[in-house]
Amino acid sequence: MLQSIKTINKMKKFKIKEIKELLKTKNLLEFNREISQRHTNSMIQSITECGVLRLPVIGDISKFDKRKYVIIDGQHLCNAIVQMPKNLFNNTIEEIDCIIKVYNNKNEVISDVAKLNNIQKNWNDENYLNAWNEFGKDNIEYYKNYSFLWRTYNTIFDGLPCGFLVDLYATNKEAFRNGKLEFKDVEFSDTLASISYMLKEDYNKGSFTLQGLRNWAFDRKFNQLKEVDFVKLQSRLKLALKNEEDKYCNGREDFSKFIDIVYKRI
Repeated sequence: MLQSIKTINKMKKFKIKEIKELLKTKNLLEFNREISQRHTNSMIQSITECGVLRLPVIGDISKFDKRKYVIIDGQHLCNAIVQMPKNLFNNTIEEIDCIIKVYNNKNEVISDVAKLNNIQKNWNDENYLNAWNEFGKDNIEYYKNYSFLWRTYNTIFDGLPCGFLVDLYATNKEAFRNGKLEFKDVEFSDTLASISYMLKEDYNKGSFTLQGLRNWAFDRKFNQLKEVDFVKLQSRLKLALKNEEDKYCNGREDFSKFIDIVYKRI
């Protein structure tokens, strides 16, 4: 026997002029505002050849936002439809059928956008960070944390991968994605990020080097419960890298072992 579906989404017809209004920048979701004309042109070509094969998903967010409707999925589809040559539809298209889903909070919106995007391309940590930084300003308890991490990623350590910084700062990755970002130890993470930035910018080191440093430092502090003398670590690391002592490191585990040897030298 099939399980019952908990939520049956409604259908609603939107006039073309209403869709055009939803496509205005002020009405797009703050973290989902980029519309590519190139992608739109591809959608127009697809509709021309195959017709409209899926429906846009429109969110009713009136419970927590002054806007009533926003496009959850199908921005480029909507943009393509409103740009289609009128004669293609014999000048008769005036409305678009859309799926309507009612949302109770922003967490539900971000969760759905992420899931729908995962069908086409995976959302990464940068997508989640931008979403909660742009759309989560009324998430009072956690917004300041997202704002801090967003500034850290975009202005302070802008050369470091977003996912790497999330791993450095966030207590839990799943909580970070669900709008509940908490930090392990900000001072510790700041210093470790600074050394990581030095490795990438000054020595052109890649991801396995950064992860090796992170793994070594986290193991020492959180597993062995030993403090990390970052001044000693940085000075000894610089000397060892100058002498190319890491040239035989082929992965993160090798680099972690290399750091441990360098750090413990008498």
